[in-house]
Amino acid sequence: MPTTIQEKLSWVPLKIDLMFDDEVLGVGTAFAYLFDGETYLITNWHNVSGRHPETLKVIHTQAAIPNRFNIHYPIEVGTAEPPLETYSVCWGEHILDLYEEEVPQWYEHPKYGHAVDAVAIPFGIEESRVIAANSENLGLVDISLRPSLDAYVLGFPRGLSGGAKFPVWKRASIASEPEIDLNQLPKFYVDTATREGMSGSPVYAQSNGFSVPQGKGLKDSILGTSRKFAGIYSGRVGDDPFFAQLGIVWKEKAIIEIIKGKIVGTA
Repeated sequence: MPTTIQEKLSWVPLKIDLMFDDEVLGVGTAFAYLFDGETYLITNWHNVSGRHPETLKVIHTQAAIPNRFNIHYPIEVGTAEPPLETYSVCWGEHILDLYEEEVPQWYEHPKYGHAVDAVAIPFGIEESRVIAANSENLGLVDISLRPSLDAYVLGFPRGLSGGAKFPVWKRASIASEPEIDLNQLPKFYVDTATREGMSGSPVYAQSNGFSVPQGKGLKDSILGTSRKFAGIYSGRVGDDPFFAQLGIVWKEKAIIEIIKGKIVGTA
């Protein structure tokens, strides 16, 4: 019997090796995002720069800065055939240079710069099975976000996978008012226990039971599980044990602002 991938969302996160030339400096997470017919690779600013977004200190213990990513991505092998509509999948690797003639290849936030720990890179891999985080094929619903709502952070804690090279699902709950920007920045908190390697993970909010999509009436209500892409995870709040369970999520609107702004990043 063929192995079945039970959740389409498992196709979204991409494991990335943070590299300086051929040396692997660390592991992170990224994902594709669609906007106006173009695809962008979304990850954290600290993944591309190698620096802490607040202190600007180099993160690597040997002060190494990444200059490229090695992206692990799924490839569909063969053609799906009835009645099972199954196909084989293998994994490819794609080297993405972060600089061209010493110029960063990522876009950062047009107003807040690296204070928003997220970047977008024009991106495309032919013949890949990559599914964008906001793809229509995921059946996402525009549910209202609120504190206590369940959420899932999908990534690769300390480089671990959830089988093959699919992600680990870390459960979370929204821990602040999502409509309110924290510290005047487009982010909110989630309550979750995460580890290194989850930086750059897509975050999905989940509503179970009865829900009405935003801007819709009761006739459009949904009974069951509804999910919404909520943003990109960037790590925990500080190093204090009190904050160890609080994580930062940059809102989807921040990603869109980055893409629209097309402001070339700084290293």
